[in-house]
Amino acid sequence: MPAGFSVSTCGGHKCPPYNNHNASAEGDPTMTIDPLTRYVHITYTVPAKAPDEVAVVCAWSPAGEKDWRPARVMPLLSDTALKLAPDADWEQWAKGRVTERRAVGLERTVVFDPYPEAQIDGRVDVDFWVQVQTPDGQDLATSETHLEADNSDVVYVTDWSQVLQQGAVVHDARPGPRQWVWKTGSEPGLGGAPLLTGKHHPDVPVRQITYPLDLSGAYAVFVCTPPSFGIRLRFTGDEWSDTLSSRHRDEEVLWRWGPVDRQHLVLKQPHGYQGYVEAGVRYVKLVPLTDEMFKRLETQFGRGAKLLRDKFIAAYFEPYSWAFVEDVQDTPQHREPLAAFADTGVNLVDLQIGRFGCKAVYESRLTDQLVDTTIGDPLPGDPVPQTDNVGRMQQFTNTLDAELRYARELDMIPHANFGATNCYPGTPLQSDFSKEHPDWMRRDPTGLRGSALRYEMPQVRDYALNLYREALDIGAPGLSIDFCRYPEGIDKAETATLFMRKLRALADRYGRKRGKKVPILVRFPVKGVRLWECFDYSAWAGEGLVDYLCPSNIQGRHLHFDVKPYVAAVKGTDCKLLPCVDGLDWGLEMPGLFLWRVRQLYEAGVAGLYIYQADARILGLTSDRRTMRLIGSSQAVRKWWDAEEAARPHRSKGIYLQPALEGPGYHPWQRLRVWVEGVPMGKMELLVDGEEVGSLAGPPYLLGTEEYDSDNVLPPGDHTLTIRVQDGKGWLEQTFAVQGAP
Repeated sequence: MPAGFSVSTCGGHKCPPYNNHNASAEGDPTMTIDPLTRYVHITYTVPAKAPDEVAVVCAWSPAGEKDWRPARVMPLLSDTALKLAPDADWEQWAKGRVTERRAVGLERTVVFDPYPEAQIDGRVDVDFWVQVQTPDGQDLATSETHLEADNSDVVYVTDWSQVLQQGAVVHDARPGPRQWVWKTGSEPGLGGAPLLTGKHHPDVPVRQITYPLDLSGAYAVFVCTPPSFGIRLRFTGDEWSDTLSSRHRDEEVLWRWGPVDRQHLVLKQPHGYQGYVEAGVRYVKLVPLTDEMFKRLETQFGRGAKLLRDKFIAAYFEPYSWAFVEDVQDTPQHREPLAAFADTGVNLVDLQIGRFGCKAVYESRLTDQLVDTTIGDPLPGDPVPQTDNVGRMQQFTNTLDAELRYARELDMIPHANFGATNCYPGTPLQSDFSKEHPDWMRRDPTGLRGSALRYEMPQVRDYALNLYREALDIGAPGLSIDFCRYPEGIDKAETATLFMRKLRALADRYGRKRGKKVPILVRFPVKGVRLWECFDYSAWAGEGLVDYLCPSNIQGRHLHFDVKPYVAAVKGTDCKLLPCVDGLDWGLEMPGLFLWRVRQLYEAGVAGLYIYQADARILGLTSDRRTMRLIGSSQAVRKWWDAEEAARPHRSKGIYLQPALEGPGYHPWQRLRVWVEGVPMGKMELLVDGEEVGSLAGPPYLLGTEEYDSDNVLPPGDHTLTIRVQDGKGWLEQTFAVQGAP
């Protein structure tokens, strides 16, 4: 039996290891089946004599056999809380143990996944025990109920010997070249579950394989992998594949839903910075959907026919970053990520093709192109990772031409985007222009921000305008400049405005030749972000220099900046205000924290949003893509929050932290953000090592403020963080061990 349970004997039959087998139940549990997941929801009552915190222990037995085993359960939580729940919680849930807080006299629910142990030939027929204990193990109440369910219509793909490519999969044997291994014996950490793995050589993947399906109608598709693996999946009719991975053992990930008529399942090995990485999958689950269920899912995630898409969504796409985890050698591959963008409802795709002063990531003939090895952001254990992926993409494809063409075909407006400047001196990214003219480059004295071209130099402005001219000649219908990520090239507001006037004049010349305006989008730092005072956004909007104004944060600060000055700046102009909501990991966790900010901005009256970097969300977790699909409709966002508020009282109470980005410690530029579950979003108090450091009337909940002066609110080293949230007449309180990064 799994760890955490022992077996005792009582009256000649096996019983759960409860302290008091004769405890009386306070109300019989009730059972419901979730029609989407087919999980069993068991609702019980926490007794009135319970303390503020109780342990709930769950076990199941084949019906009538009293052969009790730990039940893999979860408390009833939102998607946001499940994403933020720490590994320790998941480990306890796998052992049948759940913690409930401030639940005296309340109905609480455990969610039980019967597959595979408690589900035989698609049917569930088991007895289920729930015991409520004090934290020190004293029994408060026990109850038993009978669970029955018929899941025989659910398809579980587990027999990987049935793929079409006979010989591509070997069973419990050493693989040959490009073969997968299907393991059905006992495997450490897998509990004997079957596992398909594929690994050959970093430069040569295992063969794609196809599992044949003969299904009709709509299905919801779930995937389960070991936490250390991922798998790329698509149906034979799809334009792109998704990488799926369970974060925890036995976790099922909802991949997608829709018709599967005449579709087969295609499995592919994922690719990483330095080549192909090991693939692994336990099973794929397909749950049939009724017409009503399908329509409800479509509406819930922003695709319902009656939902008005009233918000304009601009989404940043960086082919450079995308190519880091792709083997891009053929032009049609550029369509794959853009098809995912279009499926998400993006209106404008902002295609980043370089930063002035570094090598170009498009088919330039005016500056040097990145065709060789480059470096990327730090990875665990590799502070300066290198890759040939981006250079290979440039060797074999025309990035800008291909993506402009595919974006138009997919009914999105493409813009050619340049970062204002970062020369990356001394790295493979530095361009010849900045090497040959070091006097036109401003070095950052701290050494933290690279080096920037000086826009006050006419030669620098001409260099940038020539590259924009080249992008227009290639066919870009719109232009973008990003002053935000590295604003150091600008010395004063007049310099930035002078450049924007010249860029407007260039765009207008091409617009007259084309008979259609060339729109300009600009991303720039909001008030409080470094060098924000150098960007006169009111003049840009008032003079008609820009068509899309995108005020933005940098890194993990200023994520909830005040949007009112920017609303005022575009009033009475033709300029659209698209404030940035950061999509990178240092941004707001999806869905809850992210959609709280989206709702806040929509209530302020903005025309839409700019998502930086949208590729991190659209091409990352499929759950994040579903959240992104909502934001084009203010109605869909409101409906999401209506459902969230209605469900909140029924969920287990808890406080969850957005984890450190590059753990274990929180960097000064990252803010420790908090999600509250099961109680109203009211007053919160935060204490570090017993000293109060914040009192908030409501969200956004974070430690400290959004400003630079909170960079050291969590000093380096180990600390105790206590968080209290008002819950009726009392307080929900939890204490966490946290670290500040050195």
